[in-house]
Amino acid sequence: MLQEKSDTTNQDYHNTNKNHGLALKLFNSYYRSHNHTGRLYEEVPDMFLVQPEALAVKDLATKSSDKLILEDCLQRAHARNGYICVTKFQNPKLNYYWLELNVRPFMLGDEVDDNNRSEFFYMLTHFIQFAKHNPKIYGDLTAELDSDKDLALMLKEINKMGAKLLPVLDVYPVEKLVTFNPNWPATEVNKLLQALKGNEQGWCEVFFEYLIYVMGKKT
Repeated sequence: MLQEKSDTTNQDYHNTNKNHGLALKLFNSYYRSHNHTGRLYEEVPDMFLVQPEALAVKDLATKSSDKLILEDCLQRAHARNGYICVTKFQNPKLNYYWLELNVRPFMLGDEVDDNNRSEFFYMLTHFIQFAKHNPKIYGDLTAELDSDKDLALMLKEINKMGAKLLPVLDVYPVEKLVTFNPNWPATEVNKLLQALKGNEQGWCEVFFEYLIYVMGKKT
């Protein structure tokens, strides 16, 4: 998710207190001038956070569809006192760059997609550990780990996807990236179930069925 190179430019982009001007320059090029190539994009890290106030500029985008995306991100970021997450992608053959926007910190109720799946699975691993240490509440999801190879594989893959967030945690504190109630009250678990149900991200539907099974067995 983050470039291995960590130079001064990257550090400036990753500093949410100092990257307003850099973000505006990038967004003006992308949304107003519709320029998708050049050195500017080469210097932008693969992902960075920016405060919504920095992008609350009139007529930042010219296309109606872009305006809707920006306004939606601004409103949601303000609502949770969070950040707009800017992710950069590239078509190397065409040397063409494009940006995708999301909101951080990720919380239950957000739609899970390729841009925030690491945050979601990071959260999911914490729920699994909570259930393991508090089996009387929801049941221990790891109880049959030693005897069930399919379960072992599923939990291994979930942990692997959650671990992809760890390099980003070297740049940003966890509270900027993901937020959840560590006590996992029933309301939060219901939101987790809804996030898993029908989710096309790997292992989600299977884990949903397994979680229902364990909780039903506990009841």
